[in-house]
Amino acid sequence: MPLYNAERHLAEALDSLLAQDYSNFEVLISDNASSDATESICRSYASRDPRISYQRSERNLGAVWNFNRVFELGRGKYFMWAAHDDVRAPQYLTRCTAELEADPQAVLCCTGIRLIDDEGQTVEPWIDVVRPVGPTVGARVKQIARARFWWDVYGLARSSVLAQTRRAQPVWGFDVVVTMELCLRGPVLLVPDPLFLYRADPKRTTQHVATSLGTSEGPGPIQVNWSAMALELAHSIWLAPLGAARRLGLITLLMAQFCVLNGLAGSGMTKDVLPSTAAAWRERRFGRVAALLAIAVLVFPVHNGVVRGAYRLLRRPSPKRRAPV
Repeated sequence: MPLYNAERHLAEALDSLLAQDYSNFEVLISDNASSDATESICRSYASRDPRISYQRSERNLGAVWNFNRVFELGRGKYFMWAAHDDVRAPQYLTRCTAELEADPQAVLCCTGIRLIDDEGQTVEPWIDVVRPVGPTVGARVKQIARARFWWDVYGLARSSVLAQTRRAQPVWGFDVVVTMELCLRGPVLLVPDPLFLYRADPKRTTQHVATSLGTSEGPGPIQVNWSAMALELAHSIWLAPLGAARRLGLITLLMAQFCVLNGLAGSGMTKDVLPSTAAAWRERRFGRVAALLAIAVLVFPVHNGVVRGAYRLLRRPSPKRRAPV
């Protein structure tokens, strides 16, 4: 559990973990120099339950560092990132562990999701929930590329496979990159019951989330950059343990689905691909310039006001004709 100023829902999240009916686990907490009551809450829980290990950094090194830090502290066969404000049903670990034990090739197990608000009340999903549980690598790449929200990084992963990935990278959407690298290495299992309660905060903007990933020191805060995310996903595919032809085919599939057919990602790229290209040119990273220009060729003809307006017009249902009286 990587934390920073997490006092609001921390006790509820810890209670849900400690209430698991699967008892053989440890809760590894890495506190990124919180300035609120996070430290006192964690120390209180750790003093009462030996399954909790609390580590604290003396300075805020950013969420990317903290996500990697808790994995480095882990010793178990399976590993799961847990957010400070999410809740898991008592059967979560038992059900996911049983699924992974039954299928040694599977790399990740996740469950159905119920969205909750700040008070714990159910929130009706406002988008289609797409999970990367397809039977083939190509199906899983397509599902990740077409999704608009990605929650499966919070599933239960096989530690030995997670260790083969690059884990969290300092880029917008690093959780999607981690999920992609897992999906390229084996099947993902789904327990359909909604055992994972995800807190959907409408005030949490994409820029707020991105800024929290970096730190005020070193390279600084991470900016929302969909083009950089697309390149990082493509790089993940290129590093996968697959043949060259297969990797090229999957990268082509990714770019078509993520840049062209994913409206959220594609429209975001129209805002950041040209500034990213200019930055890469100044840094003399000419291979990156070429890749970004290819993304620009994909997104601008599709994700512009004229095309999107025409699409909405075509999608508008026609008025029902009145029956004659």
